[in-house]
Amino acid sequence: MKFLFVHITFLLGILLFSSNTSGSEKSGGENNAEDAMVCYIQETKLSKEQIVNLIDSLLETDSVSTRVLDALNVKLMAIQSFYNVPMNVDSNPYPAHDLYQFWDTENANCYSPQLSAKDTSFTFDLVDTANFCGFVMPGKGPLTSPFGPRDGKMHNGIDIGMKTGDTVMAAFLGVVRVARKHGTFGNVVVIRHYNGFETVYAHLSKILVKSGDLVDPGQLIGLAGNTGRSRGSHLHFEMRFKGIPVNPKYMIDLKKRELISEAVVIKKTSRGFAIYPKGVEFHTIKKGDYPFKIANQYGITVKQLCEWNGITKKSVLKAGKTLRVSL
Repeated sequence: MKFLFVHITFLLGILLFSSNTSGSEKSGGENNAEDAMVCYIQETKLSKEQIVNLIDSLLETDSVSTRVLDALNVKLMAIQSFYNVPMNVDSNPYPAHDLYQFWDTENANCYSPQLSAKDTSFTFDLVDTANFCGFVMPGKGPLTSPFGPRDGKMHNGIDIGMKTGDTVMAAFLGVVRVARKHGTFGNVVVIRHYNGFETVYAHLSKILVKSGDLVDPGQLIGLAGNTGRSRGSHLHFEMRFKGIPVNPKYMIDLKKRELISEAVVIKKTSRGFAIYPKGVEFHTIKKGDYPFKIANQYGITVKQLCEWNGITKKSVLKAGKTLRVSL
């Protein structure tokens, strides 16, 4: 039942894309067909499967009127009431509407720092195994450049070694926001995901999707290349939240090519966002604490403690602050 309603939510979003971009003038025949469809939805006792089939058939049309979508929403709410299943149908034409409020198909990074100014922490599901919404590594090559400072500048993603023409795949379920040539990225695809994250796929030799396309994990979205500011054929892959890049290695085991955890906590810091798997343990710093003492207390290395928390062996630890002390 849950999968059915999630599936319907995605389909309604795609229908709204087509309805919002269609012309407003209709012929008499189109009006009659629209009236007949609304009447059919309102007066026919439709099963859950019939509603899904109906929406699938509407996806094949050039446009869908808002009257038809309204009738579908009413029918879905009736089904929810009958089966006593909570359901929030999000009919917005793009995902994570509550976090972003707008949809830009031209600019890869279009978000102001003010968007995250008041953020504290969030918990996100990266995948939904119950609904077969998983993760796929976007490229099959080796990691050639990590996230972090590089040549005096910040490298906001990871580079995956690939030959021109190698297939590039969507990492998670989402909707394509940008699919175009864009500055130093060259040919780039940006996908917004339903949990609010966005993924960026840059330097492509060819783009195989367009803005508004719903994509599944592992779906082909483009071919690797060397466009834009690039030092040879590869895939530049980023994960961003509200426009701020986050290090993929805190979510993806880059050697095993799988997620570290199906859910993560993202916490606002003075320098951006810190990411860690849901359920990790934290230590509250006390007066007299220092890195070696804390690491020894939890059976971890000082190197791990420093890496997880962005500190050094000589960092001054302030009482009351917290440090991550487990995987």
